[in-house]
Amino acid sequence: MSLWRAVLIVSLVAVIVSASSARTLVVDQQKTGAIRSVNAAIANAQNGDEILVMQGYYRESVEINKLVSIKGYGATIDGMGRTVFRMIAYGSSISNLTILGSGRDPAVVIEGYASVTGCNIKNASTGIAAYRGVVSNNTISATAYGIRLNGSAIVEKNTISGPLGAGIEVRCNDSIIASNTVTSAGNAIDVAGNNNTVVFNDVCSSNIGIRLKSAKSNMIMNNTCENNRIAGVYLEDSRNNSISSNRLLCNGNGLLMKSSSGNAVIGNTVEKNEYGISLRGSGGNMLRENMLISNIYNMRIEAGNLGDLRLISDPRARMDDNSFNQSIDESNTIDGRPVLYLVGSKNLSVEKDYGFIGLIDCENITVRDQSISNSSAAIMLVGVINSRISDCRLSRSEIGVSILDSGDCLVENTTAEACGIGFWFGRSQDILVRRSTALDCTESGFRLEGDRRSRITDSQVENCTAGMHLLDALSSEIVRSRISSNREDGIRLVRSHRSTVNENEVTGNSNGIAISGSNQCVLAMNNASSNAIGIRIEQLSGGSAVDNTALRNREGIFVNGVRGFQFIGNNISMNERFGMRMGSSSGCNISDNRFVGNGMVGLSLTDCNDNRIYHNSFIDNGSMFGQNAVDNGSNLWDMGPVIGGNYWSDHKVSGNPGDSPKSVPSRGVDRYPFERDNGWRSAALV
Repeated sequence: MSLWRAVLIVSLVAVIVSASSARTLVVDQQKTGAIRSVNAAIANAQNGDEILVMQGYYRESVEINKLVSIKGYGATIDGMGRTVFRMIAYGSSISNLTILGSGRDPAVVIEGYASVTGCNIKNASTGIAAYRGVVSNNTISATAYGIRLNGSAIVEKNTISGPLGAGIEVRCNDSIIASNTVTSAGNAIDVAGNNNTVVFNDVCSSNIGIRLKSAKSNMIMNNTCENNRIAGVYLEDSRNNSISSNRLLCNGNGLLMKSSSGNAVIGNTVEKNEYGISLRGSGGNMLRENMLISNIYNMRIEAGNLGDLRLISDPRARMDDNSFNQSIDESNTIDGRPVLYLVGSKNLSVEKDYGFIGLIDCENITVRDQSISNSSAAIMLVGVINSRISDCRLSRSEIGVSILDSGDCLVENTTAEACGIGFWFGRSQDILVRRSTALDCTESGFRLEGDRRSRITDSQVENCTAGMHLLDALSSEIVRSRISSNREDGIRLVRSHRSTVNENEVTGNSNGIAISGSNQCVLAMNNASSNAIGIRIEQLSGGSAVDNTALRNREGIFVNGVRGFQFIGNNISMNERFGMRMGSSSGCNISDNRFVGNGMVGLSLTDCNDNRIYHNSFIDNGSMFGQNAVDNGSNLWDMGPVIGGNYWSDHKVSGNPGDSPKSVPSRGVDRYPFERDNGWRSAALV
């Protein structure tokens, strides 16, 4: 039996009874000889009677077990910690009463097809618990739940405020929730059933406006959801629902889906939210004719679980959970411009002006000359091969360009400004970025995670938190780029083995170049100057730093926990404190470097052993303490009488090399220092 038919039958029964033998009973505390309580009136009533409760304060808990209607005229009913009305008779009704609840029990419980209309329910843990019936035009202030439905009901035109749980909780099927106003709730309307209709409600200032949890085939239409902290409409584990013609304004997320699929999102206005539409781990949804306006981030589409980014995947068989397989056409707009979302397309050139671009499982697509702002990712590629992004201007997005599980793609002449991350590449391979710029990003300018053989060249990062960040990005390259004025590391490599950092200008950062846990990397011909630390190398084995410049940093090069590394031909000079400071490192080769005019010490070794230091120039270091170098005595400062040791500005000898030992505080010895700076080169010529 449908809900509407059941309500119609109840109404007809009430009309028949009323027409045959209805009486009016009056409850009045002020009138001598009148009925003094509602319970007494019910005891004297017959089916179809009307009970009028006059002005007064009544302390009682009432069970309505007869088909009666109870109307209030200024009456207040206080259940004194118990349920005030328990309505078990089909067709019974209460209206126009002030009902005071307290304690844990609901103020009103509807067990039969009954109605509660025009009541003011205050101070209740739960205002109304209904198994069936009609709840309309009530004002409810509650501490836990406003209205709880466990059976089909009509809930309309109620005003509910203040519940910490839900304003209206629907745990049933086939109910109608219409034209209610709910404010300051946990979840304003919370639906966990199927085939319910939620229309024309106004829900605001709650955690969530309308939530669907494990719900199917519900219709959410023509609602206004405003100023809700998490989301205006939130679907979790929900399928085949219709979300249409809603106004979602100034929420955390206008529409948020998590693990939900098969839903139709049509004709909604999504305006001034932090995130407009967010689909997280939610594939197979349809979006049509939605207008996204002035959201901080308009469109967000993410995998539910990215998995291990270190495990490279074939772009043709990417490792996600189908989160990106959406049906989104150009009828959706962002600030008046269409959304482009292509799935499985090939051989296209995209030049029309779009508000968001998503390419999924595509091949040979060219995107050029786009100006996109205010999306989670302005341009998103997932499972894409052999495609190109060029001459784009991206701003105020969480990510400017996002590339996941893709290969053989090119990004060039593109700028990402004031984004979270300018360019993010995850679990991709053979990505080439050239002549591109990241400015004023709150996280990284460029971030590569789990990539293979990707290359950034001739690009620029300025005034971001981190400049170029490689994490588990094997055999990747950063070449001829300018990285300046970033608050943390200019270039950062973490577990990015066999990577190359060459010919970059890295200035004005916290750490210029920072490498940790990245074996067999090559740093060559970089200018890492005017940073807090020019080059920082930690916890790795093998690799080399060759012909780099580290000038006017607080520290030139810091090395800790490193084995078998080569430091060759670097200019490490004019740094405020240490030229090069090493700790807990062994087996390194330090040769042909220039240590000139560093404030405290040119080269300092602490807890180091078996490092070879030769053919270096130590000139006028240690203006604070007068020390060109310091050592703990477990390292080798020369390579014997033929190859020799180092040149020392504070130790005069004859010969290249000479045989007058140089003492290196506190226990090191260079047995064969050189007479002239670079004397080993002239000696080699002879």
